[in-house]
Amino acid sequence: MRKFIADVKNKVLEKGEHYITSDYKTRNTNRSHKGIDLIGQNKSIDNVTAIDKGEVITSKKSNTAGNYVEVKQENGFITRYLHMKDNSLKVKKGDKVSKGEVLGRMGNTGNSTGAHLHFAVTDAKRNDQDPLPYLLGTKDFTKANSNYYQDFILKIQKVLGTKVDGIAGPNTLNKTITISSKVNNHHPAVLVIQEYLTNLGYKEVGKLDGIAGKNFTKAVKQYQKDNNLVVDGIITKKAQTWKTLLNI
Repeated sequence: MRKFIADVKNKVLEKGEHYITSDYKTRNTNRSHKGIDLIGQNKSIDNVTAIDKGEVITSKKSNTAGNYVEVKQENGFITRYLHMKDNSLKVKKGDKVSKGEVLGRMGNTGNSTGAHLHFAVTDAKRNDQDPLPYLLGTKDFTKANSNYYQDFILKIQKVLGTKVDGIAGPNTLNKTITISSKVNNHHPAVLVIQEYLTNLGYKEVGKLDGIAGKNFTKAVKQYQKDNNLVVDGIITKKAQTWKTLLNI
């Protein structure tokens, strides 16, 4: 099977020619497939590029994924680029990458039977997404982020009593407070955070009641776990969970 994708708006292969050799969720063998497999024109090898800007959270080699890179988008989605060639990775964990930046070169490492790119997308809770709409631009995680994130920043700045300019920086961070089931559990910031986590897909939040109770703590813990933070359910003043929420 080899299917050409026309009208790719957000490429992951540098030359822009994308052929699917294995669809999302199924293969010819009907096994589950959590992404899509891509090759270039005439089975050509190509450089692998970031579909959009974000931060590299993984850049390493494993037995199954081979040489792979994971990029966290600003709205918490993760894009994954697998099976790249040995010694071809151009980025490391913590790097900020821009749209179209080369991450490595297509290869045949890990659990792979031929040179290709396995490209996958998960949401903020690591639920699998069909990558094709993101390549075609019919789904846009950047736009989703700009809606949810920008609204969150404006609201949180207002309730924290800092300058309301939609730009999260040191001034906003310095105004943050500790929020937990025992501290500031009815502060107006609780509702703002509940709304934001709900928009990111954290169903643990439950009812948007402005109370930092059991559900709020459960949602915060899951968010912390997903973002490799200390998992304690507490949003501590000026600490890492706040920095991650504010994308600082």
